[in-house]
Amino acid sequence: MVSLEQIHALEARVEKAVTLIEKLRKENAVLEQNLMEVSRSEEQTKAAYAELERKAGASIRQASESAAQIEELQARVKEAEQKAKDAELRAAESQERAAAFERKANVAEAEAATYRERALAAEHRVSELEARAEDLKKEQARIEEGLVHALDKLDAFEDMVMGMNPAAPEASSSQLSGLSGKAEPSEPSGFELSSGEEDQSGESQLIREQKVEAAEDSLSAPASQEDTFHGEENELDIF
Repeated sequence: MVSLEQIHALEARVEKAVTLIEKLRKENAVLEQNLMEVSRSEEQTKAAYAELERKAGASIRQASESAAQIEELQARVKEAEQKAKDAELRAAESQERAAAFERKANVAEAEAATYRERALAAEHRVSELEARAEDLKKEQARIEEGLVHALDKLDAFEDMVMGMNPAAPEASSSQLSGLSGKAEPSEPSGFELSSGEEDQSGESQLIREQKVEAAEDSLSAPASQEDTFHGEENELDIF
């Protein structure tokens, strides 16, 4: 037979077993609950991972698009830099052309100033020449007036000679030819003159011819542009 002690020992063992089972049940429940939580966490993690993958894909696509945009921007930057270089070259060429145009303008202004100075000098020279021409005209008029006065004196002298020797028609003709600058010696016309009258007539004719020739030479002599006329130097000695 089983003794009481053995029963008590079995009961104690059963109580321990029951306690252990209860403990195991509780632990199993906790584990199941933890498992359920882990399962939910796993599902959440999977959802989060899927979301992360989706976001990563979107980020990759955005990165690709950004890379393409960056490449396009780099190409545009290079093109802009090339255009800037071309613009700088064109600006340098424009500056060189502007400098060349400025030099040409300066040369043209200098030439224009020279031409203006020459024109002014020419105008001044023309004014001087016009003034000298006017002086020459006045001097010529004065000389012509002196010549006319000389001719009047010669006519008076001729009249006086004709009054002193009325029988010399050929001498009168020679005197008239002497007034025209082509004096010819008078020839004997059959009238016999005394030696004193012939000498006086020849001398007066020679003096008259010399005066007429001097007056004509002074009238036809070319006047220099640099020298001015002086009345006392070229005036005829007709008085």
